[in-house]
Amino acid sequence: MNYKIGDKVRFLNDVGGGVIVAYVDDKTVSVETDDGFEIPVLANEILLDISEVGPESLGSKQNNKEEDAPVVKIKTEDYRYKEFKGQVLLAIVPENDKLLHVSDLMLYIINDSNFSLQFIVSHNDSHVFEFVDQGVVEPDTKQLVRKYTQSGLGKIKEIKLQAYFFKEGLYDPQPPLNKLFTVDDISFYKAAVFSDNEYFNNKAYIFDYKEADLKEAVEQLSKSDFIKVAEEKSKKEVKLQAKKRVPNGPEEVDLHIEAIVDDFAGLSNGEIVDIQMGRFETALETALRSKAERIVFIHGVGNGKLKHDLRNKLDRKYPDLKYQDASFKEYGYGATMVSFK
Repeated sequence: MNYKIGDKVRFLNDVGGGVIVAYVDDKTVSVETDDGFEIPVLANEILLDISEVGPESLGSKQNNKEEDAPVVKIKTEDYRYKEFKGQVLLAIVPENDKLLHVSDLMLYIINDSNFSLQFIVSHNDSHVFEFVDQGVVEPDTKQLVRKYTQSGLGKIKEIKLQAYFFKEGLYDPQPPLNKLFTVDDISFYKAAVFSDNEYFNNKAYIFDYKEADLKEAVEQLSKSDFIKVAEEKSKKEVKLQAKKRVPNGPEEVDLHIEAIVDDFAGLSNGEIVDIQMGRFETALETALRSKAERIVFIHGVGNGKLKHDLRNKLDRKYPDLKYQDASFKEYGYGATMVSFK
C-alpha cells in the first residue's frame, strides 16, 4: 500500500494514530499524533484510517493524489530479518556427456543460499586475468556464465569468483567471496571427472572450496612474510648445524625451497628464488659472525638461476670471500663452497 502526506493513519502496534506529515526515508514516515507530537514510524507498522472518509471514498481519494507526490512502498515479507544459510558454487557441466572429448563445457554459478548474489567471474591463461561475466543470481537458482570449448578451457589456468551477498530489508551481512580455482590440471574430457549432484540432471564437476581456500590463504601472505619465516628457520637450522658440525668440516645449508618453507604452493619462481636468496644471506652472515672456516650452500642444478644469483651476490657484496664448486663426489654440480680463511 502507498501513502502520501496528509493521509490519516492508525498504529498497528500501539493505540491511536495521526497524520503523515513527512517522509524520513523509503521505509519510514513522520506521523503527527492527535496530541501534536511528531514521531517516526515504519511504514509497515501503520494502516490507513478510513473511519472518517469511509471505504466508498477511499478509491477516489487515492486516485486524486498528486502525480509527483513521493510514496512509501511496504514490503512486509522482505523486511523480516534473515540469517544467511547456504553456499555458492561453481560447476562445469558437459553439454554432451556421451561425447566428452568433443563436448562444449558449460560454466555455471550456483547460488545455493537464501540471499541474492552479485558476482564477477574472470579467468587467466598466464598471469593476467580476463573478465568473463558479471551479474546477479537470485536465491536458490543457477546461472550460465560461459560456454567453453574443450580446447578453449584447456588454455585456461584459473577461474576466479568474486561476489557479495545481499537482500532487501534486514539481514546479516556476509563477508565477500574471493575464490581462485585451478583448472589446468583437470582432464575435462574424462568421464571420471564428473559426478552425480543435486544441482543438475547430468553429471557435473563441482569445484572444491578447500583447494580455493588454500590458494586464498597463500595469496594473503606477502612475499616479506615468507622471507621472514625462511630467515627465522635458517637461523635456527644454522645454529643446530653448528652444534652438530664435525670438527674442521664445512657447514651445510640446503637452499631447496622444500627445506625452507613447509608450504610453497602458489609461489611464483621469482618469489621462490627471493626466499632462497634470503636464507643464503642469513646463513652466510651467521657463519661470518661464528668465525666458521667454510660453508657449503646446496642449491641443486636446476636451470642455474639460483647458482648464478648466489655467486653474483658474493661478487658484489662479499668480494673478499673465496668460493668454488663444492666436492663433486659429495654434491655433484649442485653446491657452492664459500671459504672465510
